[in-house]
Amino acid sequence: MADASRPDRDARFRGLHGASGLCAASALALALAATAPAAAQAPPAAAKPVDRSKLRDPRVPAAIPNISGVWFPGRYNRRISPADGSETPWLPWTKEAFDTREAAEKAGSPLFDPTAACLPSGQPRLNASPYPIEIIQTPDVTVLMHETHHLFRLIYMNQEHPKNLKPSYLGHSVGRWEGDTLVVDTVALLPHTQIDEAGTLHSDALHLVERFRKTSDNELEVVFTIDDPKAFSRPWDARRTYRFEPGGRFIEYVCEENNRNAPDATGVLRKF
Repeated sequence: MADASRPDRDARFRGLHGASGLCAASALALALAATAPAAAQAPPAAAKPVDRSKLRDPRVPAAIPNISGVWFPGRYNRRISPADGSETPWLPWTKEAFDTREAAEKAGSPLFDPTAACLPSGQPRLNASPYPIEIIQTPDVTVLMHETHHLFRLIYMNQEHPKNLKPSYLGHSVGRWEGDTLVVDTVALLPHTQIDEAGTLHSDALHLVERFRKTSDNELEVVFTIDDPKAFSRPWDARRTYRFEPGGRFIEYVCEENNRNAPDATGVLRKF
């Protein structure tokens, strides 16, 4: 950013340098002394609270709940487990893969995690991320922006999934309001992402349904159903909550910077 005081400082310096009887060193000293008070900058003003109405398109019907704004996650848990406290309904291959990863972590030799290579987290892992989200509502699209990896999701409202979708990290999402609940249906998710940070895996058949609902003016609940018949014996629900932060703002997230556990060319994690 340009120094706003620079033009005044240069003008003073040129005037003093051309004055009779002053050497360059004296002129510079006087110039710096003259600008010292101006160099001190007032502390930045505190961030103003975000006005929810400015993050919500006025064309959105008033009857639809306002979930726009910045939301911070509640209690963090790196594993996504069934909300009813039951055991994850593993199939043999997903249970074996999870146990292998857990044992490797305990032994101090963690296995490859896609996010360590700065790849997107995928879904529903984003729901369990310990980073804030920002929601913007329009009549046609609900936008979920995530601080982690600077990811964003587009939820196409009141539409059907196109045919022959190409799988992607965040899949394709369509949404609709059912009373006070935003129901989001997501398909076409890449199979090599993880369901959570603990390493729960899924297949190419993963189908995710999320239900966003405000349980109070300042709390947002997300209940999501994980349906993957190739990875689990039955569909199961998990839950996360967020709290509203009127003045919340994202900070920069740079995965590549100071990455302490990025994999090398063979996929083995580097150790520092």
